[in-house]
Amino acid sequence: MAQTSTLAAPPSTPVLSQVLRALDAYFWLRHGLFWLVRTVVLTWLVTHVVHVALNGRLALRDMLLLLVPHVLATYALLYSVLPALWQGQRRRFLLLLAAWFPLSVGLHHAFRYFVLVPLYVGVQTPLPDAHIALAPGPYMLLVVTAGVAACLRVFRQWRQKELDNGRLRQENYRAELQLLKSQIHPHFLFNTLNNLYALTLRQSAQAPEVVDRLTGLLQFVVEQGAAPLVALSDEVTLLRNYLALEQLRYGGRLALDFRAEGLPATGGIAPLLLLPLVENAFKHGAAEQMGAARIAVVLSMAGHGFTCVITNTKNHAPPAASAGIGLRNVRQRLELLYPGRHYFETEELPDSYTVRLTLQLAEVPQATPAPAGQMATPAPAGVRAKFLAFPSYS
Repeated sequence: MAQTSTLAAPPSTPVLSQVLRALDAYFWLRHGLFWLVRTVVLTWLVTHVVHVALNGRLALRDMLLLLVPHVLATYALLYSVLPALWQGQRRRFLLLLAAWFPLSVGLHHAFRYFVLVPLYVGVQTPLPDAHIALAPGPYMLLVVTAGVAACLRVFRQWRQKELDNGRLRQENYRAELQLLKSQIHPHFLFNTLNNLYALTLRQSAQAPEVVDRLTGLLQFVVEQGAAPLVALSDEVTLLRNYLALEQLRYGGRLALDFRAEGLPATGGIAPLLLLPLVENAFKHGAAEQMGAARIAVVLSMAGHGFTCVITNTKNHAPPAASAGIGLRNVRQRLELLYPGRHYFETEELPDSYTVRLTLQLAEVPQATPAPAGQMATPAPAGVRAKFLAFPSYS
């Protein structure tokens, strides 16, 4: 017996990630917001915390004037020093950082000497720093500003790398899913064509009906097989046509039990997800048994999940070492399409084999009409039951 992950709710996107993605789209907004916050915070700090400013008006004037050296030194750090760190050039980064400190100190003190200190001539201040161009205290404001900006830049760079890795994983996911689909379609079609070939060899009168049903199967594969989501009713119709073809092939020696009970009208499922499970029942059941064979397919709603249980009789034999391509593909597709939202297990007994699948359905606006050419049995009355909305996997 083997199983995959159990049903669980999909993780929600953090609000911080949404805000960061929005800010990433507008460079001017992101940087303008930073300098606005910086100006407000430093004005409040020098006025109400360290009390080095005479009043809020003079503090705001000084913080606006200090934007000149702060902006120059900060952007020099962000775009001249930090890029060496992204490139893995640690020695060059340390050298540039060592050069940035004296240059930023010189720029800051020069600006104070020529701009700020003359503004305080004859003005009584709480601390003498306002009259000294080389005072170290005001330089700490630049260090705090550049340090916070550098931390935000490092975090944004890390976040961007995470997003890039996520996009790469998504591309790999799409490529792997497409590969799985390309393996499923020929596998399904070859089996169906083999059934038709066996009937034509016997010149069976049922061959035209097989061709008609096969036309519907091919139309489903061509028109909906590549879609991310199809109506559950269409997938059930596909199974009905396939089972009808197999019933014609095996005749009276196959006892086939198919039930679809209480299925939601707006339920959606990945296309061709259930068909390999049914094919596997015939491949290792009726196809290998010499005498009477039995296959039961039961589709139903269990609580908040869709359940598919398939049981087939088989020859007495030790358990198989590994599953075939059909079951392997189903497992991989479930991990890709329904991560944490499905339950899959197989049980092999001496005379039977059972597959159980439970998953959360997506919701589609309405069931699409069955493709032309299909001669499916009408869906049971229970298919019109009210459907509980489940989170979409797409």
